[in-house]
Amino acid sequence: MKARVARLGHVGLTVRDIDRTVEFYSKYLGMRLTEKFEYEANRLGHGVSVVAGAFIRCDVTHHELSIFRMRDEVLSPDAPDAPRIGFGLHHIAFELATPEDLKSLFTLMRDDGVEIVNCRKGGPGNQPRFYARDPDGNLLEFYWGIDQIGWEGAPRSYDPIEEIDILAFDFESYLERREKDAAEARKGIRGGVNA
Repeated sequence: MKARVARLGHVGLTVRDIDRTVEFYSKYLGMRLTEKFEYEANRLGHGVSVVAGAFIRCDVTHHELSIFRMRDEVLSPDAPDAPRIGFGLHHIAFELATPEDLKSLFTLMRDDGVEIVNCRKGGPGNQPRFYARDPDGNLLEFYWGIDQIGWEGAPRSYDPIEEIDILAFDFESYLERREKDAAEARKGIRGGVNA
């Protein structure tokens, strides 16, 4: 069976001023800030070109809009070797229904010669994912299992961003650990009641 995208997950934008953009989407569209994130110096994944991000939502999904501030050297016309990225679309993300669908799509795209950028987990949203480019070079993210935000409106802690082998990744252990972490977080919030 061919993998099928379950839904459009989120859109990433690059902006000049993160706070101004968060305020705009909050004031006019009623979206809520989940968290802000500073990318580490190791520059994995988005951190290669992104220095900071904000993640906003309209429901319980960790984010439907990712807002990024690019590293100065990426935007500078004096940096001829750096990839030139302007303001606007950063990436489009698609959610897959199951880990098997995610792995199947990865395998199909890889085997068809589609450019796979990388695979990783951790960071805001904490979802296992891979990135690829469409025929015009647009960055696409494909993921499964993005975090949901609880009634208290706070994201749970997550692993640092790290690259993974998506085909060898142990999704079952990952899910068990995430559920255990969520139960521990609920104990702290509720004082152990109904955890």
